[in-house]
Amino acid sequence: MAGGVPSTRHRLSPCADRHAVRRGASAARVTFLHPLVLLGLAAAAIPALLHLLERRVPPEAEFPPLRYLREAERQSARRLKLRHLLLLMLRTALIVLIVLAAARPLLPSHGSGARLVHEPTALAVILDNSPSSGAVIDGHPMLDRLKATARASLIRASAADRLWLVLADGVARGGTREALLATVDSVGVSPLRLDLTAAVRAAARLVDAEPLAAREVHVASDLQRSALGPGRAAVPRGVRVLALAPLERVPENRGIGAVQVTDAAVAVSVVGTPGAGAATVTVRVQGREVGRALAAPGSAATIALPALGAGWWGGEAALDPDELRADDRRLLVWRVAPPAQVEALPGAGAFVAAALAVLEDGRRVRPGTEVIIGDRPAAGSKASVVVPPADPALLGEVNRALAERGGRWRFGPVGTPGPIAGTVAPERTPVGRRYRLEEIGQDGAKSRDSTVLARVNGEPWLVRDGSVLLIGSRLDTAWTALPATPGFVPFLDALVNRLARNEAPVIDAEGVPRVEFRIRSVDTLGATVFGPDPRESDLTPAAPGLARDVLGAEVLDDASFAAARFAGTGRSDVSGVLLTVALFLALAELGVATLTR
Repeated sequence: MAGGVPSTRHRLSPCADRHAVRRGASAARVTFLHPLVLLGLAAAAIPALLHLLERRVPPEAEFPPLRYLREAERQSARRLKLRHLLLLMLRTALIVLIVLAAARPLLPSHGSGARLVHEPTALAVILDNSPSSGAVIDGHPMLDRLKATARASLIRASAADRLWLVLADGVARGGTREALLATVDSVGVSPLRLDLTAAVRAAARLVDAEPLAAREVHVASDLQRSALGPGRAAVPRGVRVLALAPLERVPENRGIGAVQVTDAAVAVSVVGTPGAGAATVTVRVQGREVGRALAAPGSAATIALPALGAGWWGGEAALDPDELRADDRRLLVWRVAPPAQVEALPGAGAFVAAALAVLEDGRRVRPGTEVIIGDRPAAGSKASVVVPPADPALLGEVNRALAERGGRWRFGPVGTPGPIAGTVAPERTPVGRRYRLEEIGQDGAKSRDSTVLARVNGEPWLVRDGSVLLIGSRLDTAWTALPATPGFVPFLDALVNRLARNEAPVIDAEGVPRVEFRIRSVDTLGATVFGPDPRESDLTPAAPGLARDVLGAEVLDDASFAAARFAGTGRSDVSGVLLTVALFLALAELGVATLTR
């Protein structure tokens, strides 16, 4: 430890290490693109060494001619010393200028242009090639404008810069300028939506971690209002974010947002730019048109389906073509199942028996033992729907029967009243009485499906445990208002025809339009329909003030964006000036060396 230093100075700071480049420190007035070349300044000593080595000691012999020469040398000594000193200075300065020019010194400049050189910069370019970038405006896709902006930013980069390219998938691709330019040239419209707020936040942190003099994020996007995610980008201090301003005029657009299929009809939701007019929605099944309807953004069209046989069916919902083609078509798939064979035991209750009679009249169920509904699991059935017994004293017996079937769930203590939360039952339906459903552990449990399908007050209310469906309340108006609602019969229909058979619903996902089936052994359990995010259909741009507030960016038009690139770190290369001065010094040295002999 150093002597005479206070004890507090011997302690290490608890703060985290900071960047090598101190925030707020003034930039160097002169920097060099090739600083190692400055080692050549040692060559400036060569003229001095040569001049010293050329000095000769005259001979000591004494004869008249030599005395005459020594006298003449003394007379011209002052003139020779001045000549030698001038040549030494010119040659040394010439070498210094040539070495400095080779190191390419950079001086701060407030101008702009292609000849302007910038300090080493960490640059992340965000190219938003989400589906909305495929919109055609004035005969050209929006993506062409965004790619040109991204290319211009990468072309201005130098070998000393660190570069990244972020596309709609949110992945930061590092690489050389040439590699990233090739990526930009090959980019097409992506089926994925880009959260601009998250992308700018991640890119800003990425460049901020680099110990370079400058850090910038360039955003080439159509700046959709719906592309701004929650929160703010929280750009670190010292990071510049430039965002390309959206066009003043965007086309009115309509797209297929969601498709819900039942056995009797298709409900098609239309999304898009607010205020856009209605468009024709066409539904095709197996390539055959089955119906048309008109719908505007924010509304839905319902089209009846013809009678179809049991099995999986596919089709599409389509709109008339407009400026954005990516959202004009959405695939749909559904399964028409044969009516389930259902039996209701006396413990199921009168409301269940009445609802099953309605479903049987509509040919949605048939009598049989495929699915049995009661207050205890039934033997000999493929699936059981179990409700609590009316007599609390029988609850232990029911739990033992569930355990004997290898169940992982049981009826627990009485739970608090609350509304139903879930997609399989009418939302917010009140539940006055219920038992908690408890998972009893996995010791000795078989490998089986266990899924919570609905909750009350955040606690499981409807659970699928293998081939058993447990409901926390009896399906009676004394326990819940569900039997008195119009959705009770559809709920029971889904319960016996889909949930009890462990048939997963069709899931929507973001991606290239396609359908993928989930298969186990020889059984098809469900399907996933891929398509663009419905939020991409609204082409309304974000207001510049909102973009500045959320992204922390300077929102600039094309010309201003081009001028602002690397403007905060712009420097002029003065190597040409140094070479010009070196040329004049070389001419001066030649003149002094030849004309003063």
